[in-house]
Order: sequence, then structure tokens, then C-alpha cells
Amino acid sequence: MAWAIIVTPMKAPIGARVSIRFHDPEGGFRDLVGYLESENTLRNRHGELIEFDREKIAVYKVIEEITHLAGHGAPLSLRIEELENVLTATWPPLTQELFGKWLLRTSGKFTMRANSVLPRGKAPYGEPPQEIDEAIAHVIAHYEKAGLVPTFAIPLPTYQELDSKLFDNGWIEKVRAHVMVADIAHRDLSKSQFTLSISESFDDEWLALQEDHGVADLMRAYPALYASVFDGEKLIGVGRTSHADGWSALSRVFVEPNYRGQGVSKLVVNALLGASFEAGIKKSVLQVDSKNTIAIHLYSSLGFSFHHEYVYRCYQKTLNLISQECC
Repeated sequence: MAWAIIVTPMKAPIGARVSIRFHDPEGGFRDLVGYLESENTLRNRHGELIEFDREKIAVYKVIEEITHLAGHGAPLSLRIEELENVLTATWPPLTQELFGKWLLRTSGKFTMRANSVLPRGKAPYGEPPQEIDEAIAHVIAHYEKAGLVPTFAIPLPTYQELDSKLFDNGWIEKVRAHVMVADIAHRDLSKSQFTLSISESFDDEWLALQEDHGVADLMRAYPALYASVFDGEKLIGVGRTSHADGWSALSRVFVEPNYRGQGVSKLVVNALLGASFEAGIKKSVLQVDSKNTIAIHLYSSLGFSFHHEYVYRCYQKTLNLISQECC
């Protein structure tokens, strides 16, 4: 990283990472480092908002990040929020509404991500507009009215206390997932006996491989690239990526069972990452069930590393109402 001396905080853009040295009233100096949120507040690496007196500033510097690596930079809570927003943007619910800062997402029966509450705002519970017990009751009523299982998608560790509260109230863990990230470099696709194509659309054959007809409208709602792998004329592998805020969000990677273990998944992922790199995208994110150790090992071998996890908590009373997929 490089340092640039700024004479006055007025010249620093909101959102910049800064280091500020203050005159200590008892002599000497003290330092603050964080992301500028206003002319006299910054948020440190712990996510705490700190006010400061501009009149007591001795030295003020902007920390210029030379590189923006996946999974690095801002405090963890802010990085988690960024990635969860990317995942929501690239897998958009049919309807969404703000409840305070909580995001209530509703789409139908086939996907939990697009049919769940994403808590947002300050820990420990995010920032709903009501006391936490009243807010949870509102969520239950909202999703039961839509004929859906009331579900929270809880990023951890940011909202660990919310997860614990729901657990204590009888909400059960339906799925736990890893969010993994990677920096994208140029990908040289290895020679393969299979044929690969990349398209901006999909057809019924693509949907049928994983029985994805139920999420077709969600996929059409946001621009994406679709990978298809063929053995002759037979479709044997698929995958999708969408771009948002400088990230490539991978999803729906699937290989016909009889062709697993033959490098098809690796071919799909590398092709999508290569297409993203050519589009100027340098970072990638994906989500995978924490129990799917085979997929986690594959993604790790391709340069992905664990960033955070999230858990879907479902209201037990209506748990058997419908069946939903995690993403």
C-alpha cells in the first residue's frame, strides 16, 4: 500500500481508509485507523464508529490500497455485507422490501436465498424497526401470509447473537453454507475430450440437467454467463456466473452423475472464471453447502478460500410447509 499526506480531512473522500494522528492533551500523540464515514467519524476494523475532533488532528493520511484482493481490505463485517449484497443482486428475489435495514426477500418455493430475511445493520441483530421479538413475529407473519417457511439467512459471525436467539426460540438449522472467495487470474483451459460453450442465455436442456425450471425466472432477472459442457451432443455439465460490484458470483455448477470425477466441474468453473477475467472482473465468490466436502475440495484446488459462513434458520412450526433449495 502507499501513503498520501492530506492537509485537511475535507480533501479525503468518504469511504477512504485513513490514518489520523491526534495531539494528546497530556502530551504525545494517539492514532486512529479506519474507513471515513463523515468529516468527523470513522469506522475501525472492529466495526465501531468513532467520532473525532478535527481541531486536534496533527497528521492526516489516506491509505491507498494498491490491490484489492478478494477477502481482504475492510473489516470483516463490512466485507461480509458486501458479499451478501453481491449474492442477493446476482440472484434477485422476485420481490424484496426493507424492514428497517433487514431485507425481506420473497420469490416462491424453490430457493431459500430468495425467500428469506437478510439481516443488515449493526450487530448483534441488525437494525429492524422494532424490538427484536416484535421484529421476529413480523417476519413469521410476512412469510406465512405468502405460504412460505419463515426463514432467516444469517451471516456469521456478524449476527451470531441473532442466530443463538432464534435457536433458543426453536428455529432449526436447515442449511449451513460456506462463502468462498478467490482472486481471478487468466485461466488456460486444459485440453479436454469434452466440448465447452459459453452463452448469455440458457435453454430447456440446460435447465433440465439439474431440474432448474423452478428458478428460471430468477436467473433471467439478472444478466449472466452460462457454461455448457457436452460429450458429443449430450449435455453433461453446466454452471452460471453473474457480475456485480467487481465480483463474479458463481452458481448452479452441476455435473451429470455418470460424468463426475472426470474434470467436468473444473472445466466449468475455469471457463466461467476465464470469461469473467476477460470482462475485467478480478474477484470471484461462491456459496457451497458446508457438508459438500467434495465441492469444497474442488473449489479450494482452484484457488478459493473460506471467507465466512451463513446459516438458514427456519421457523419450526411451519418447517414442513414446503421444500426449498439453499440457492
